[in-house]
Amino acid sequence: MGSIRNITRESAHQAVFFFSLGMIAVSLPLSRYFITIGEILLIANWLAEGNFREKFRQLGADRPAIAFIIVYFVSVIGLLWSHDPASGIANDLLHKSPTLFLPLIFATTPAPERKKVRLILLLFIISVFIVSLTGLYIREFLGDPFFRSASPFIPGVYLGLMLVIAAAQLPLLAREVTGKGVWFYLSFVASGLFVFFLLYLRTLSAIFSLAVIVVFLLVVFVRRVRSTFLRITIPAITIVIAVMALWPIPRIYRQVNAGNRVDFSTLPAATENGTTYLHDTVSIIRENGYPVYIYLADSEIREAWNSRSSLDFDGSDLMGQELKPTIYRYMSSLGLRKDSAGMALLTDRDIREIERGTTNHLNVGRPGIYVRAYEEIMSLSIYYASGRRETSWGSLTKRIDLWRASLAAFRKHPMLGWGTGGVLKAMDYGMEQTGSTLAGLNMKPHSQYLFLLLSHGLAGFILAVLLMVYFFSQKKAHRSFMFMLFLILFLVSFLGNNSLESQPGQDLFVFFSMLYAYHYPLPGKGQIPEKEAATKEEPGFIC
Repeated sequence: MGSIRNITRESAHQAVFFFSLGMIAVSLPLSRYFITIGEILLIANWLAEGNFREKFRQLGADRPAIAFIIVYFVSVIGLLWSHDPASGIANDLLHKSPTLFLPLIFATTPAPERKKVRLILLLFIISVFIVSLTGLYIREFLGDPFFRSASPFIPGVYLGLMLVIAAAQLPLLAREVTGKGVWFYLSFVASGLFVFFLLYLRTLSAIFSLAVIVVFLLVVFVRRVRSTFLRITIPAITIVIAVMALWPIPRIYRQVNAGNRVDFSTLPAATENGTTYLHDTVSIIRENGYPVYIYLADSEIREAWNSRSSLDFDGSDLMGQELKPTIYRYMSSLGLRKDSAGMALLTDRDIREIERGTTNHLNVGRPGIYVRAYEEIMSLSIYYASGRRETSWGSLTKRIDLWRASLAAFRKHPMLGWGTGGVLKAMDYGMEQTGSTLAGLNMKPHSQYLFLLLSHGLAGFILAVLLMVYFFSQKKAHRSFMFMLFLILFLVSFLGNNSLESQPGQDLFVFFSMLYAYHYPLPGKGQIPEKEAATKEEPGFIC
């Protein structure tokens, strides 16, 4: 009863604030619905607290928060010349609303105790870990062949970013709580698992962002460490590991671009059984240098395949792709003719791999990240061989085509852009100018920088960048290890993704921007006495 009597209105609001932050942290990799619930609770709690005069006085004194909020109003002003204002209101302004209310709430709400901030971060890390294990279970034990199923609840590009954050944050938390004890060293093992999950997920943008972060850390390490031996040894080991990791890529490139000369004038007209071959000598598709669409005898291979597999020859493989091209490509990778004699040379393992959607026998047993590299290199080869007409083979070729269209649209309205909500109109115009085969698919630029340029032009882009630079510099991001890694992560991911144009990406960016700016690692106002904070300051650095 005594503890109930001690509950005050202020402590109740603080409890709701902490609970809401915890709900958002847990839900980021798990559920868009519960992210929204957590944000609604934050807003309702802030409104229920009242005392708005004092709150807006605090906000007025917090110029970085005002700068962050003004970024939202750049989008509001962009409605004035928008080519599609209805879309701007219904989509852009709605899902960017955290940019408006989260800085307002964080700037005017007393910070939780430091241990509660750590708990929020730990809840996020645990949630990312559980979601990763769930994705691993779905793929490995339920037999789901789609590598994107490794991120079962949100797009893999955002889970990849969260894996990098979790891998970097966990050792810091362990050191702050337990010192350099056994839990600190075990946290590195857990971080290694997060990196493994990232590679398993095959999210190239997050992997590239992690690589840039590693380079950044090496630069900081070399600048700070005094030992000449370590300054040479650690970067050397890192370079060796990087070379070993990249070693298979040139071989994959040669595999994709191999050219086995075929004299089309001497191709046989029929199989050994007398079945007429179909030879498509125009097709540019090759596997390991062998043309895929020659030596085709469907009537023979259909009967032979259906006698060995439960999947119908004229149906789909387990990836949902048309099965026939998968069979053709796999057999061509072995240099086999697509007839009954060629089918007889396939092992039972080959049959199972074809059923799973494997298109090249060299990819059997190859780590998933290298399979993804093969797919992207293959897509680039076909894209340029087709005169930039074929974009369906990989994500990178789609991005290249969209970037070309984005630049064409930017040149049409360079200063103010197409307005908030006008990006799809801009992309339609750009793809018409470049003759892209992606026209009519309602695709965005797949680059946050290009998205800003198309929406707000050069003037709005520069204004938004200056406002964000002001926020992060005033909040001393350069003094916080995690804050800097977080910023590098997103700045790199912005190159190839519209990371802020969907709810998971927008919420992830704004939530951690506020959390690192106001609550971690430096204590927020009203959290703990300044003297005590100085003795307990978390690891940080000055660039």
